Amino acid sequence: MENGRLPYDLAAFDLDGTVLRRDLRITEATVGALSTLRERGMRLVVATGRRFEGAREHAARLGFEDEDPVICYGGSMVRRMNGETLLHRTLDRDVSVEVLEWAASRGLHARIFTDGGIVVSPETPAALRHLSLRDKADVEVVPSPAEWLRDGGEEPTKLVIVDHPDEIPTWLDEAQRAFSGRLHVTRSLPHYVEVGGLEGTKSSALEFLCKRWGIDPSRTLAFGDADNDIDMLCFAGLGVVVGGMTEEVRAAADAVAPPVSEDGVASFVRSLVEKGS
Repeated sequence: MENGRLPYDLAAFDLDGTVLRRDLRITEATVGALSTLRERGMRLVVATGRRFEGAREHAARLGFEDEDPVICYGGSMVRRMNGETLLHRTLDRDVSVEVLEWAASRGLHARIFTDGGIVVSPETPAALRHLSLRDKADVEVVPSPAEWLRDGGEEPTKLVIVDHPDEIPTWLDEAQRAFSGRLHVTRSLPHYVEVGGLEGTKSSALEFLCKRWGIDPSRTLAFGDADNDIDMLCFAGLGVVVGGMTEEVRAAADAVAPPVSEDGVASFVRSLVEKGS
């Protein structure tokens, strides 16, 4: 390590379950940990499944500003805090309709995320409690999202299927098999399954930034906790699982930090800095 710099040039942070607690609180210790990495010369980026509007709000609380990029929509978009879009991948209309029809045939609640809006099927009990009041202002409820899209609706940035956490394992494998080789189907929150393009992943977005900034992927650090973080944890030079929702997530990581409820990111950064001092 030279001049107090760490052996990493870029660090990526998932939000929910990694730096955001269940009550959406971000601790001073977490904010301080990110500040410490900036002081050591590292570039930082948020990498979340959230849409840009929500991601930017939380990123600002973490000290991101102006030209700092945010990876959002699970990796389908990279947009600066000031609103400038660096990368935006959308889903093919035909395969999106196929996903929506697949979900409807099983009575599952589906959501189309466009750039700045959400189109949803009529609410089910499983889905009702998982839309924030802030999001509801931008939501359009339609009888059939598949028909809305087929009739000329905006191509999705990503799709989401919502169900009771205990029910998702009964159909997730089937969905992944049905769209294997065409779409990336992964669980992000206990009640959320995200559907994006094969290139609409956190690792692809992180690779895009590495190329843009001339950073060797081996000199990247990534923090995550859920299935939709697995590809990013594998891509990074050092993948750190914070708590971890499943065994698969923990197996994909190079290191394990305490859960977010115990300030896992702050704890890991502290030990990393101490080790390099």
